Amino acid sequence: MIAFHPFSTILNAESIGDNFSCGQCTTIGTNGKGRPVIGNNVSLGVGCNVIGNITIGNNVTIGAGSVVVKDIPSNSIAVGNPAKVIKTIPNE
Repeated sequence: MIAFHPFSTILNAESIGDNFSCGQCTTIGTNGKGRPVIGNNVSLGVGCNVIGNITIGNNVTIGAGSVVVKDIPSNSIAVGNPAKVIKTIPNE
């Protein structure tokens, strides 16, 4: 059986830190090899897909429509398909 979820948000992470936010139609889930670990102060734009045994660090922003299949380090802004870091946010 194939399960589709065209108009919903799926949050199936190993763990999600404090101050997490995400837009509608976001999918966080497994690829059969593990689920994502999401740090503190993470924001995911509308329609993001975060898939597999990956880690998103603390203080990260992921742009709308991005597909995250590799680790994203802390203090980063990432966008695209596949998502790539486009800016590092300096520690204050």
